[in-house]
Amino acid sequence: MRALPAKIDLSVLLAAVAVLACLTASCRGGEKTPPSPAGQAAEAAGKEEPSPRKVYCYRAPAAVVVDGVIDEWAGADTLRLDDPREGPDPNQVKIYTLWNENYLYIAYRVSDRNLVGYQTERDHRALYKDDMIEVLLDPRKDATDLWLEDDIVYHINLLGQVKDDRGTTEGISDAGWQSEAVFAVSCEGTLNDSTDRDRGFCVELAVPWSEIGAGPEAGLTLGINFAAGDAEGPDEHLWDWCGAHPFRQPSAYGRLELK
Repeated sequence: MRALPAKIDLSVLLAAVAVLACLTASCRGGEKTPPSPAGQAAEAAGKEEPSPRKVYCYRAPAAVVVDGVIDEWAGADTLRLDDPREGPDPNQVKIYTLWNENYLYIAYRVSDRNLVGYQTERDHRALYKDDMIEVLLDPRKDATDLWLEDDIVYHINLLGQVKDDRGTTEGISDAGWQSEAVFAVSCEGTLNDSTDRDRGFCVELAVPWSEIGAGPEAGLTLGINFAAGDAEGPDEHLWDWCGAHPFRQPSAYGRLELK
């Protein structure tokens, strides 16, 4: 005897029709279902972080005389750090880097029509209110938001005063630390006289590798940031190379590679 066909369940039939409709819409280019929050997080985690800024530092052909006069920096790689603010006297800043077996050399040439400098005391808390330059190092490239024991900062104003400190194992600043770096400043103009037109200033800085805690060789890479400050009356302001906020945020630093 031939078996009778089974009775079709209506709910099963409707479900099959719905599945077929979805497949048809997909084949016709229907809208993609947006990912779940977990899927969005996974996609974000898979995206690469933007590459940090980078400057190449070439070996000095001869010893650099640290006298504030930039006349033996041939072959140095350079970068611009011009004042981003609009105003009557935006500073034009050019930075040079070199190295040898003893020092990492950094120099600033700054065009500024009004030179300002008052602080004559080392490590003065208000040094940033003068025209000044700033160099920040993260030698181990920890790239954290803490100020660890390898992290160093040098502020230098037009009167040759320095505010230097480095981090600690606790991730905080040790303002009592004293650098052995060598530096010199030269000015073209008269300080604190807004009635004339100045030309600018130069700063040369030589940081011992023993202070940095690294042995110099081609290919060595350090975390670094550069900053400058312009004091125009009560409206002093600072800016930096990497856009770090605050400047002592090694996670935002660029890279300096010895060549």
